[in-house]
Amino acid sequence: MTRESSVAEIRERYLLLVQIWHPDRHQSSAASVRAEVTQQMQRINAAYKQLRDTHEREARARQDRERQARERQTRERQDRERQARERQDRERQDRERHDRDREDREREDREREDREREARKREARERKDPERQRRERQARERETREREHPRAQWTHPSCTGTSPQEAPSSMASTVHPIAIALRSGDRGYTLRAYLDDQRTEAAFPGAQGHLLLFRSVASLRKYLARTEAHELAGIPDWESVLDRIGGTETEPDDENCYEFDLILHSLRFAPTQWIPSLFITNRDLVRELAVAFSIDDVLNLLTVGSPLDHLDDLFRAVDRPIAGWGARRQLASLQGGQASTLWRKAIRGVEERVRWLR
Repeated sequence: MTRESSVAEIRERYLLLVQIWHPDRHQSSAASVRAEVTQQMQRINAAYKQLRDTHEREARARQDRERQARERQTRERQDRERQARERQDRERQDRERHDRDREDREREDREREDREREARKREARERKDPERQRRERQARERETREREHPRAQWTHPSCTGTSPQEAPSSMASTVHPIAIALRSGDRGYTLRAYLDDQRTEAAFPGAQGHLLLFRSVASLRKYLARTEAHELAGIPDWESVLDRIGGTETEPDDENCYEFDLILHSLRFAPTQWIPSLFITNRDLVRELAVAFSIDDVLNLLTVGSPLDHLDDLFRAVDRPIAGWGARRQLASLQGGQASTLWRKAIRGVEERVRWLR
Protein backbone atom coordinates (compact mmCIF):
# COMPACT_ATOMS: atom_id res chain seq x y z
CA MET A 1 0.00 0.00 0.00
CA THR A 2 0.97 3.68 -0.45
CA ARG A 3 -0.04 6.87 1.29
CA GLU A 4 -2.34 7.60 -1.66
CA SER A 5 -4.25 4.30 -1.26
CA SER A 6 -7.98 4.69 -0.74
CA VAL A 7 -10.04 3.07 2.01
CA ALA A 8 -11.49 0.66 -0.54
CA GLU A 9 -8.02 -0.37 -1.73
CA ILE A 10 -6.82 -0.89 1.84
CA ARG A 11 -9.85 -3.02 2.66
CA GLU A 12 -9.44 -5.04 -0.56
CA ARG A 13 -5.85 -5.81 0.36
CA TYR A 14 -6.84 -6.67 3.91
CA LEU A 15 -9.48 -9.16 2.79
CA LEU A 16 -7.02 -10.80 0.39
CA LEU A 17 -4.49 -11.23 3.21
CA VAL A 18 -7.19 -12.68 5.47
CA GLN A 19 -7.84 -15.34 2.83
CA ILE A 20 -4.17 -16.34 3.08
CA TRP A 21 -3.38 -15.97 6.76
CA HIS A 22 -6.68 -16.77 8.48
CA PRO A 23 -5.89 -19.37 11.23
CA ASP A 24 -8.84 -21.53 10.19
CA ARG A 25 -7.09 -22.34 6.91
CA HIS A 26 -4.13 -23.84 8.78
CA GLN A 27 -5.83 -25.99 11.41
CA SER A 28 -4.17 -29.13 10.10
CA SER A 29 -0.68 -27.57 10.02
CA ALA A 30 2.04 -27.97 12.61
CA ALA A 31 1.85 -26.05 15.88
CA SER A 32 4.72 -23.77 14.91
CA VAL A 33 3.00 -22.91 11.63
CA ARG A 34 -0.26 -22.18 13.41
CA ALA A 35 1.53 -19.94 15.89
CA GLU A 36 3.22 -18.05 13.06
CA VAL A 37 -0.08 -17.69 11.20
CA THR A 38 -1.85 -16.40 14.33
CA GLN A 39 0.92 -13.85 14.94
CA GLN A 40 0.84 -12.73 11.32
CA MET A 41 -2.96 -12.36 11.43
CA GLN A 42 -2.71 -10.19 14.54
CA ARG A 43 -0.19 -7.94 12.76
CA ILE A 44 -2.47 -7.69 9.74
CA ASN A 45 -5.48 -6.74 11.93
CA ALA A 46 -3.41 -4.14 13.82
CA ALA A 47 -2.11 -2.60 10.58
CA TYR A 48 -5.60 -2.49 9.06
CA LYS A 49 -7.02 -0.79 12.17
CA GLN A 50 -4.24 1.80 12.17
CA LEU A 51 -4.70 2.61 8.47
CA ARG A 52 -8.47 2.81 8.82
CA ASP A 53 -8.21 5.11 11.85
CA THR A 54 -5.71 7.34 9.97
CA HIS A 55 -8.13 7.72 7.02
CA GLU A 56 -10.96 8.55 9.42
CA ARG A 57 -8.86 11.24 11.13
CA GLU A 58 -7.88 12.75 7.77
CA ALA A 59 -11.52 12.75 6.66
CA ARG A 60 -12.58 14.51 9.86
CA ALA A 61 -9.79 17.08 9.46
CA ARG A 62 -10.82 17.72 5.84
CA GLN A 63 -14.45 18.14 6.91
CA ASP A 64 -13.38 20.61 9.62
CA ARG A 65 -11.45 22.69 7.09
CA GLU A 66 -14.40 22.73 4.71
CA ARG A 67 -16.77 23.68 7.53
CA GLN A 68 -14.49 26.52 8.63
CA ALA A 69 -14.33 27.81 5.07
CA ARG A 70 -18.15 27.75 4.81
CA GLU A 71 -18.47 29.52 8.16
CA ARG A 72 -15.99 32.20 7.07
CA GLN A 73 -17.94 32.79 3.85
CA THR A 74 -21.17 32.94 5.84
CA ARG A 75 -19.73 35.53 8.22
CA GLU A 76 -18.48 37.65 5.34
CA ARG A 77 -21.87 37.52 3.65
CA GLN A 78 -23.62 38.39 6.91
CA ASP A 79 -21.27 41.35 7.40
CA ARG A 80 -22.11 42.66 3.93
CA GLU A 81 -25.83 42.21 4.54
CA ARG A 82 -25.57 43.95 7.92
CA GLN A 83 -23.79 46.93 6.39
CA ALA A 84 -26.46 47.15 3.69
CA ARG A 85 -29.21 47.07 6.32
CA GLU A 86 -27.51 49.75 8.39
CA ARG A 87 -27.29 51.98 5.37
CA GLN A 88 -30.98 51.41 4.62
CA ASP A 89 -31.84 52.11 8.25
CA ARG A 90 -30.09 55.45 8.18
CA GLU A 91 -31.97 56.39 5.01
CA ARG A 92 -35.24 55.28 6.55
CA GLN A 93 -34.89 57.10 9.87
CA ASP A 94 -36.23 60.41 8.57
CA ARG A 95 -39.32 58.75 7.10
CA GLU A 96 -40.08 56.64 10.19
CA ARG A 97 -39.62 59.26 12.94
CA HIS A 98 -43.26 60.31 12.97
CA ASP A 99 -44.40 56.63 13.23
CA ARG A 100 -42.18 55.79 16.22
CA ASP A 101 -44.54 57.06 18.88
CA ARG A 102 -47.43 55.04 17.48
CA GLU A 103 -45.30 51.86 17.40
CA ASP A 104 -44.20 52.44 21.01
CA ARG A 105 -47.80 52.66 22.15
CA GLU A 106 -48.71 49.48 20.27
CA ARG A 107 -45.73 47.66 21.76
CA GLU A 108 -46.67 48.68 25.27
CA ASP A 109 -50.21 47.43 24.69
CA ARG A 110 -48.91 44.07 23.44
CA GLU A 111 -46.54 43.73 26.38
CA ARG A 112 -49.33 44.45 28.84
CA GLU A 113 -51.53 41.83 27.16
CA ASP A 114 -48.67 39.30 27.25
CA ARG A 115 -48.13 39.90 30.97
CA GLU A 116 -51.80 39.41 31.69
CA ARG A 117 -51.90 36.21 29.61
CA GLU A 118 -48.81 34.80 31.33
CA ALA A 119 -50.32 35.61 34.71
CA ARG A 120 -53.51 33.72 33.84
CA LYS A 121 -51.47 30.72 32.62
CA ARG A 122 -49.38 30.73 35.81
CA GLU A 123 -52.49 30.80 37.97
CA ALA A 124 -53.95 27.89 35.97
CA ARG A 125 -50.75 25.86 36.43
CA GLU A 126 -50.71 26.53 40.15
CA ARG A 127 -54.26 25.21 40.44
CA LYS A 128 -53.23 21.86 38.90
CA ASP A 129 -52.52 18.82 41.02
CA PRO A 130 -48.72 18.61 41.75
CA GLU A 131 -48.87 14.80 41.51
CA ARG A 132 -50.42 15.05 38.08
CA GLN A 133 -47.64 17.38 36.99
CA ARG A 134 -45.07 14.89 38.24
CA ARG A 135 -46.72 12.04 36.30
CA GLU A 136 -46.90 14.14 33.15
CA ARG A 137 -43.22 15.08 33.46
CA GLN A 138 -42.23 11.42 33.95
CA ALA A 139 -44.33 10.42 30.93
CA ARG A 140 -42.61 13.05 28.77
CA GLU A 141 -39.16 11.91 29.94
CA ARG A 142 -40.03 8.26 29.30
CA GLU A 143 -41.30 9.10 25.82
CA THR A 144 -38.08 10.97 25.06
CA ARG A 145 -35.93 8.04 26.20
CA GLU A 146 -37.92 5.53 24.19
CA ARG A 147 -37.69 7.72 21.11
CA GLU A 148 -33.90 7.79 21.42
CA HIS A 149 -33.60 4.04 22.13
CA PRO A 150 -36.49 1.61 21.60
CA ARG A 151 -37.48 -0.62 24.49
CA ALA A 152 -35.64 -3.85 23.76
CA GLN A 153 -36.89 -7.31 24.69
CA TRP A 154 -35.67 -10.84 24.15
CA THR A 155 -36.92 -11.74 20.67
CA HIS A 156 -37.76 -15.34 19.76
CA PRO A 157 -41.06 -17.05 18.90
CA SER A 158 -40.96 -18.97 22.20
CA CYS A 159 -40.60 -15.68 24.12
CA THR A 160 -43.86 -14.23 22.76
CA GLY A 161 -46.39 -13.88 25.53
CA THR A 162 -43.90 -15.16 28.11
CA SER A 163 -42.82 -13.02 31.02
CA PRO A 164 -39.04 -12.68 31.49
CA GLN A 165 -39.29 -14.43 34.85
CA GLU A 166 -40.41 -17.59 33.03
CA ALA A 167 -37.16 -17.77 31.06
CA PRO A 168 -34.91 -20.80 31.66
CA SER A 169 -32.76 -20.41 34.77
CA SER A 170 -29.65 -21.25 32.74
CA MET A 171 -30.33 -18.48 30.22
CA ALA A 172 -28.25 -15.90 32.11
CA SER A 173 -25.10 -18.02 31.86
CA THR A 174 -25.41 -18.15 28.04
CA VAL A 175 -25.80 -14.40 27.50
CA HIS A 176 -22.77 -13.10 25.60
CA PRO A 177 -22.04 -10.04 23.48
CA ILE A 178 -21.42 -10.77 19.81
CA ALA A 179 -20.05 -8.67 16.95
CA ILE A 180 -21.44 -8.73 13.41
CA ALA A 181 -19.70 -7.12 10.41
CA LEU A 182 -22.34 -6.40 7.77
CA ARG A 183 -21.87 -6.25 4.00
CA SER A 184 -20.89 -2.58 4.16
CA GLY A 185 -18.09 -3.37 6.62
CA ASP A 186 -19.90 -1.62 9.50
CA ARG A 187 -19.39 -3.52 12.74
CA GLY A 188 -22.27 -3.79 15.21
CA TYR A 189 -22.64 -5.29 18.67
CA THR A 190 -25.56 -7.06 20.33
CA LEU A 191 -26.37 -9.92 22.76
CA ARG A 192 -27.22 -13.57 22.20
CA ALA A 193 -28.82 -15.86 24.79
CA TYR A 194 -29.54 -19.55 24.28
CA LEU A 195 -32.89 -20.90 25.41
CA ASP A 196 -31.96 -24.58 25.64
CA ASP A 197 -29.07 -26.67 26.94
CA GLN A 198 -28.19 -27.89 23.42
CA ARG A 199 -27.78 -24.26 22.27
CA THR A 200 -29.92 -24.69 19.20
CA GLU A 201 -32.37 -21.83 19.80
CA ALA A 202 -31.16 -18.30 20.56
CA ALA A 203 -32.87 -15.05 21.51
CA PHE A 204 -31.58 -11.56 20.68
CA PRO A 205 -32.44 -8.00 21.78
CA GLY A 206 -35.08 -6.74 19.41
CA ALA A 207 -37.77 -4.11 19.03
CA GLN A 208 -40.67 -4.06 16.58
CA GLY A 209 -39.29 -7.07 14.73
CA HIS A 210 -35.80 -5.61 14.23
CA LEU A 211 -32.44 -6.72 15.60
CA LEU A 212 -30.83 -3.94 17.63
CA LEU A 213 -27.16 -3.36 16.77
CA PHE A 214 -25.03 -0.86 18.69
CA ARG A 215 -22.18 1.05 17.08
CA SER A 216 -19.77 0.30 19.94
CA VAL A 217 -19.33 -2.02 22.91
CA ALA A 218 -19.44 1.01 25.23
CA SER A 219 -22.88 2.11 24.03
CA LEU A 220 -24.18 -1.47 24.40
CA ARG A 221 -22.93 -1.64 28.01
CA LYS A 222 -24.40 1.79 28.78
CA TYR A 223 -27.81 0.74 27.44
CA LEU A 224 -27.79 -2.55 29.38
CA ALA A 225 -27.00 -0.72 32.63
CA ARG A 226 -30.25 1.28 32.27
CA THR A 227 -32.45 -1.61 33.31
CA GLU A 228 -35.55 0.61 33.32
CA ALA A 229 -35.11 1.31 29.57
CA HIS A 230 -35.49 -2.30 28.35
CA GLU A 231 -37.05 -5.66 29.22
CA LEU A 232 -33.87 -7.71 28.99
CA ALA A 233 -33.17 -7.49 32.72
CA GLY A 234 -36.19 -9.61 33.66
CA ILE A 235 -34.41 -12.94 33.23
CA PRO A 236 -33.15 -14.68 36.41
CA ASP A 237 -29.70 -13.65 37.69
CA TRP A 238 -29.46 -10.57 35.47
CA GLU A 239 -26.95 -9.02 37.90
CA SER A 240 -24.38 -11.67 37.04
CA VAL A 241 -24.86 -10.85 33.34
CA LEU A 242 -24.14 -7.17 33.98
CA ASP A 243 -21.07 -8.03 36.08
CA ARG A 244 -19.73 -10.26 33.32
CA ILE A 245 -20.45 -7.88 30.44
CA GLY A 246 -20.20 -4.49 32.09
CA GLY A 247 -16.74 -5.05 33.52
CA THR A 248 -14.92 -5.75 30.26
CA GLU A 249 -13.43 -3.16 27.92
CA THR A 250 -12.53 -5.60 25.16
CA GLU A 251 -14.51 -6.66 22.12
CA PRO A 252 -16.07 -10.14 21.83
CA ASP A 253 -13.61 -12.98 21.26
CA ASP A 254 -13.16 -14.64 17.88
CA GLU A 255 -15.81 -17.28 18.60
CA ASN A 256 -18.43 -14.53 18.97
CA CYS A 257 -17.41 -12.44 15.94
CA TYR A 258 -19.21 -12.94 12.63
CA GLU A 259 -18.05 -11.55 9.30
CA PHE A 260 -20.80 -11.22 6.69
CA ASP A 261 -18.50 -9.01 4.62
CA LEU A 262 -15.80 -11.71 4.59
CA ILE A 263 -18.41 -14.25 3.43
CA LEU A 264 -19.30 -12.02 0.46
CA HIS A 265 -15.63 -11.54 -0.36
CA SER A 266 -15.05 -15.32 -0.28
CA LEU A 267 -17.95 -15.90 -2.67
CA ARG A 268 -15.88 -14.29 -5.41
CA PHE A 269 -13.58 -17.31 -5.45
CA ALA A 270 -14.09 -21.00 -6.23
CA PRO A 271 -15.86 -23.14 -3.55
CA THR A 272 -12.62 -25.05 -2.89
CA GLN A 273 -11.10 -21.80 -1.58
CA TRP A 274 -13.93 -21.11 0.87
CA ILE A 275 -13.09 -21.50 4.57
CA PRO A 276 -15.45 -24.18 5.98
CA SER A 277 -15.45 -22.95 9.59
CA LEU A 278 -16.21 -19.38 8.45
CA PHE A 279 -19.29 -20.50 6.48
CA ILE A 280 -20.44 -22.91 9.22
CA THR A 281 -20.37 -20.35 12.04
CA ASN A 282 -22.00 -17.59 9.97
CA ARG A 283 -24.64 -20.00 8.64
CA ASP A 284 -25.54 -20.97 12.24
CA LEU A 285 -25.92 -17.30 13.20
CA VAL A 286 -28.05 -16.53 10.13
CA ARG A 287 -30.33 -19.44 11.01
CA GLU A 288 -30.61 -18.34 14.66
CA LEU A 289 -31.54 -14.80 13.60
CA ALA A 290 -34.02 -16.05 11.00
CA VAL A 291 -35.75 -18.21 13.62
CA ALA A 292 -35.69 -15.52 16.31
CA PHE A 293 -37.17 -12.81 14.06
CA SER A 294 -39.35 -15.15 11.93
CA ILE A 295 -37.65 -14.27 8.63
CA ASP A 296 -39.43 -16.87 6.50
CA ASP A 297 -37.55 -16.07 3.27
CA VAL A 298 -34.22 -16.82 4.93
CA LEU A 299 -35.55 -19.93 6.67
CA ASN A 300 -36.68 -21.30 3.30
CA LEU A 301 -33.14 -20.88 1.98
CA LEU A 302 -31.74 -22.91 4.91
CA THR A 303 -34.38 -25.63 5.09
CA VAL A 304 -33.36 -29.29 5.09
CA GLY A 305 -32.44 -30.44 1.59
CA SER A 306 -31.85 -26.93 0.24
CA PRO A 307 -28.63 -26.11 -1.68
CA LEU A 308 -27.27 -24.14 1.29
CA ASP A 309 -28.07 -27.03 3.63
CA HIS A 310 -26.24 -29.42 1.31
CA LEU A 311 -23.28 -27.04 1.18
CA ASP A 312 -23.24 -26.88 4.98
CA ASP A 313 -23.15 -30.70 5.16
CA LEU A 314 -20.13 -30.73 2.84
CA PHE A 315 -18.30 -28.15 4.94
CA ARG A 316 -18.92 -30.12 8.14
CA ALA A 317 -17.60 -33.32 6.54
CA VAL A 318 -14.61 -31.92 4.69
CA ASP A 319 -12.17 -32.47 7.56
CA ARG A 320 -13.30 -36.01 8.38
CA PRO A 321 -10.83 -38.81 7.56
CA ILE A 322 -13.01 -40.80 5.14
CA ALA A 323 -16.06 -38.68 4.36
CA GLY A 324 -13.84 -35.66 3.83
CA TRP A 325 -12.43 -37.06 0.58
CA GLY A 326 -15.89 -37.29 -0.98
CA ALA A 327 -16.87 -33.89 0.38
CA ARG A 328 -13.80 -32.23 -1.12
CA ARG A 329 -14.50 -33.90 -4.46
CA GLN A 330 -18.08 -32.59 -4.45
CA LEU A 331 -16.86 -29.10 -3.57
CA ALA A 332 -14.43 -29.21 -6.47
CA SER A 333 -17.25 -30.06 -8.87
CA LEU A 334 -19.73 -27.62 -7.30
CA GLN A 335 -20.88 -24.61 -9.33
CA GLY A 336 -20.47 -21.66 -6.98
CA GLY A 337 -22.91 -19.36 -8.77
CA GLN A 338 -26.10 -20.73 -7.20
CA ALA A 339 -24.58 -20.97 -3.71
CA SER A 340 -23.23 -17.44 -4.02
CA THR A 341 -26.65 -16.06 -5.02
CA LEU A 342 -28.43 -17.87 -2.18
CA TRP A 343 -25.89 -16.77 0.40
CA ARG A 344 -26.27 -13.14 -0.70
CA LYS A 345 -30.06 -13.40 -0.40
CA ALA A 346 -29.78 -14.89 3.10
CA ILE A 347 -27.45 -12.17 4.35
CA ARG A 348 -29.54 -9.42 2.72
CA GLY A 349 -32.70 -10.84 4.37
CA VAL A 350 -31.05 -10.63 7.80
CA GLU A 351 -29.63 -7.14 7.28
CA GLU A 352 -33.07 -5.80 6.33
CA ARG A 353 -34.13 -6.54 9.92
CA VAL A 354 -31.26 -4.55 11.52
CA ARG A 355 -31.77 -1.29 13.38
CA TRP A 356 -28.68 0.69 14.34
CA LEU A 357 -28.32 2.43 17.72
CA ARG A 358 -25.55 4.69 19.00
